[in-house]
Amino acid sequence: MSFGVDPLGAAAAVNVDVYTRDFRITGTVQTRFTRVAEILNQLTNAYLSVERATISEFADATATRAAPQAWVAVDQILLMIAPELGGEARADMRIPKRPVMAQLALPPLRVTGRIHVPMGGRPIDGLLNVTDRFVAMTDATIESGPHPELGRSAEAIAIRRDRAHILLVADDENSEQLLADVLDQRTAESWLNRDEDTEEG
Repeated sequence: MSFGVDPLGAAAAVNVDVYTRDFRITGTVQTRFTRVAEILNQLTNAYLSVERATISEFADATATRAAPQAWVAVDQILLMIAPELGGEARADMRIPKRPVMAQLALPPLRVTGRIHVPMGGRPIDGLLNVTDRFVAMTDATIESGPHPELGRSAEAIAIRRDRAHILLVADDENSEQLLADVLDQRTAESWLNRDEDTEEG
C-alpha cells in the first residue's frame, strides 16, 4: 500500500485542528504526508507536536491559551482536521475503495460523513477490520450535544475509529439515506449525555 507522501521528501507546516474529549488544539504540524489520516497513523512518537498552538477547553470558554508548542497525546485524539489536505485514497492505491455514509459517536462528538471501504463485502467490515488507528472521513459534519458551539463541517478528517462508542454505516442499497432516520439527534445526544453522566458518577 502506498502512502500519501510528498515525493520531494521535505516536511512542510500544515494547519490542523485537533480534538480530544475535553480540548481543541489549533496550530501547525510539520509533516511529509499529504493525507490527514497518515499524519497520525505514521507517527512513531506517542505525542503529536503542535506548533504555535491555541488550546481551548470545552468546559471553560475563558480558559483558552496560547503556547509556542504543545504536545498532544495521540491516544487521546478523537479526530483531526487539516483543511489544506485531503482524505480520499489516491488513484494508485492497490486496493480500490468506494465511499459509504457513516456516523460515529465519540463523546462528546458525533461525526457524520463518508468513509472509504474496499470494494465488495459489507461496508461495516471495511470500518471494523482496518488496522490503522485513524481512518479518513470526507464530507464530514461534526456535532456535539453538550457543546453545540463545536459544530462544523470539514472536507476531510482523520477519526479515531476504535474510540467510537457507536458506529453506524448506511446500507449500500440506500447509500444516500440520512442516518438521522436511523439514529435521531435527540437519541444520539441522550446517549452522549448518558455516557458523560456515567463517567462522572
